[in-house]
Amino acid sequence: MKIIRPITITDAMLTSSNVPETDYAAYAAGTTYAAGNRVIVTASGVHKIYESLVGGNVGNYPPTDVLAASPNWVEVSATNRWKVFDSKVGAQTSQATSITYKLTPGIVFDSIGFLNINADSVQIVVTDPTDGIVYDKTVLLLTTAVTGLQAPIDWYSYFFSSFVTITDFVEFDLPPYLSGVIDITISKTGGTAYVGEIVLGTATNLGHSQMGAAVGIHDYSTKSADTWGVYSITERLYAKTVNALVFVEQYAADDVYNILAAYRAKPLVWVVHEDYSSLIVFGFYKDFNNVFSHESVTTLSLQIEGLT
Repeated sequence: MKIIRPITITDAMLTSSNVPETDYAAYAAGTTYAAGNRVIVTASGVHKIYESLVGGNVGNYPPTDVLAASPNWVEVSATNRWKVFDSKVGAQTSQATSITYKLTPGIVFDSIGFLNINADSVQIVVTDPTDGIVYDKTVLLLTTAVTGLQAPIDWYSYFFSSFVTITDFVEFDLPPYLSGVIDITISKTGGTAYVGEIVLGTATNLGHSQMGAAVGIHDYSTKSADTWGVYSITERLYAKTVNALVFVEQYAADDVYNILAAYRAKPLVWVVHEDYSSLIVFGFYKDFNNVFSHESVTTLSLQIEGLT
């Protein structure tokens, strides 16, 4: 079981991207907005889409107005370029053919996670100003298995089975250069590439994941029946859930306890097993217990819930 502790990506770290920030017209203080009009604010640290709640809306700066007791604006989402850094897995950045980001964090990183991705491939390149290219890896996301080990295949399956794509994956082998620059290229030939979240950070190994991990979802859709038993269904987002059992070396039990306590209210990438998308979750733990059950290891049980 590993976790990735995220780096918060700031304007200074995002060197460039081919995703334009042109979702809607930029907010203008002198413009009067009707109810339902949308604007973007691309100021440093904001990068959000807002929708006007009222007519005759003028002179109300959306990022501060939304905090008012009776706001004139409502926040809709991050802009398309910044959705990958908004901690909302269900809100995807999208663009035809390819999505690129160049990040210069200025701090050490050694791991990266991609969540809710729909593409053909992802190329990750790390460059150091002195050593040049120190990492260059392309991950192919098309597979005949959902993820993990490749499923056995015959000629009939090759020609007629539906190919699926890996939706979540992590890489733990990025070289930890302080001045490293990371280039990310997400490609979808002849279609639109989507990615919900890119999480760059440092990895920590909590222990050894055991058999018996239980995966599921928390569905926020609503299903209601009338008096005749006819259902009305409203589809909404869902969150991944995982219950995991981990053996922790006893000498590391206090360190693991302190890490979990420190990140009790902060989302992390939880990797129960990196070969399976369903066992990679960006979210938080709802509860944990670490039982001193053996002389050399403790038994850590975790209830993890992903972000929507």
